[in-house]
Amino acid sequence: MLTIPAAILDALLAHAHLESPRECCGLLGGTAGVVTHCLPVANELASPTNFRTEPRSMLAADRALRAAGVELLAVYHSHPTSPAVPSVTDLRENPHGESVLCVIAGTDGVRAWRLGPTAATEVEVRVT
Repeated sequence: MLTIPAAILDALLAHAHLESPRECCGLLGGTAGVVTHCLPVANELASPTNFRTEPRSMLAADRALRAAGVELLAVYHSHPTSPAVPSVTDLRENPHGESVLCVIAGTDGVRAWRLGPTAATEVEVRVT
C-alpha cells in the first residue's frame, strides 16, 4: 500500500494539470510507504505520450530527498489522454525495477503500480 496525504496528491494533480497536454513527471519520497514529499521533475521530451526525466532536474530532486532523509518511494507521471495504466514503454524504460513504485495520474484517476520487466501489479493507494 502507498499512503498519500490529500495535499500531496493535490500537488501532483496540479503539476499534471499545469503540464497538460504534455506528460508531467516527478518523484514521491517518504518512509514506510507514506509519502511526505512530492518533487516535480522536468520532462525533457515535452511529449503528450512519453516522458524522460531531465538529468539536472532529477539530480536536484534526488538531492532534496536525501537532504530530507527520506527514501524514493515512487516515480510519478501523467497520462493526459489515457487511463492510469502502465504502457509498454513504462514497463520497458523503468530503471528502478520493482523496488520503486510507478504512480500514474490518468483520465481515470491516480493509480500505483509495481513494474516488472513485462507486467505490472497494482498497489493500493490510500489518500489521507
